[in-house]
Amino acid sequence: MAEIKCHMGHTQHVSTTDWVAALTLDQLRFARDAMDEKIKAAEAQPKRIVWRVCRGGVCDGNYREDQYEKAADHLLRIFKDKFMEEAADYVKKPYGTETFRRELPSIEIERVTQFEYDTEWFPAKTE
Repeated sequence: MAEIKCHMGHTQHVSTTDWVAALTLDQLRFARDAMDEKIKAAEAQPKRIVWRVCRGGVCDGNYREDQYEKAADHLLRIFKDKFMEEAADYVKKPYGTETFRRELPSIEIERVTQFEYDTEWFPAKTE
């Protein structure tokens, strides 16, 4: 939910849908054009890498582009326990090898724009 601040410094949380519903036709056109320019600029930025340590379809941690060693350490920390658990289950009752592979922790790569990197994946902490 977006936070809007007035010129007096007061803030209010408002959904995008509610905000759009309050705009005039001219404001809607201006917002559309401004958003289009912002999207094009964001998409033109170079891509950054996010290292994602995942296990069984759940992301266990995200690491910045230069933190690949931390991502690897995280993977090694969780891999053995999960492997031992899955291997024991597989020995008891074999199932598809692809399913076995997917259940093991892995490092996935997400390529994102600089804009997404700074705003969605690793936003600056405000305090």
